[in-house]
Amino acid sequence: MTRHFGAHTELLDVGCGTGWLADHFDSYTGIELSPDAVAIARRHGRNVIAGDVAGGLPFAESSFDGAVLKDVLEHVCDPSAIVREIRRVLRPGGRVFASSPDAQRWAWNDYTHRRPFTMRAMRSLFADHGFDVEQVGYESLAHGISQIAARTGRNRRPRVFSLLVWLPFHRRNVWIVARRPVDAAVSARRA
Repeated sequence: MTRHFGAHTELLDVGCGTGWLADHFDSYTGIELSPDAVAIARRHGRNVIAGDVAGGLPFAESSFDGAVLKDVLEHVCDPSAIVREIRRVLRPGGRVFASSPDAQRWAWNDYTHRRPFTMRAMRSLFADHGFDVEQVGYESLAHGISQIAARTGRNRRPRVFSLLVWLPFHRRNVWIVARRPVDAAVSARRA
């Protein structure tokens, strides 16, 4: 996620958990439903507020340069409403990274999941709500990949794990990077 944003990006992290992403950005705001996770984040000095995103985001229009929705969209009743809210709080030219379980059988083992996503569905969700889609792909959910990437000093997962995601049985998330258009006329036509 971090490679899609510069360190100086004013970042909004929706469903941020304990706000670990704050360690990578100068200007970070997280919003989280779990009071326990918010308490942990605050103990670490992270700017995380408690909130339920289902009722909208408590931020003014054009407040952020970037937004992250890591493993959020599969849990909400109305993913379209969340994407519209992200578009509202992003500045023109702002970028969003989102990920969610792929439409595989394993995704349904978590009873809090309301729906999985395919790459096509993820692309459509953002494009239909006025975003310019820059990239869509898969990320591997194999255990230990993050630790391997950290030990090798890379921001990316090792290439072999990137190739595994194309196997139909391999656990994976769909991810997207999209941008709010700068041109207001383009934005108005798409909305």
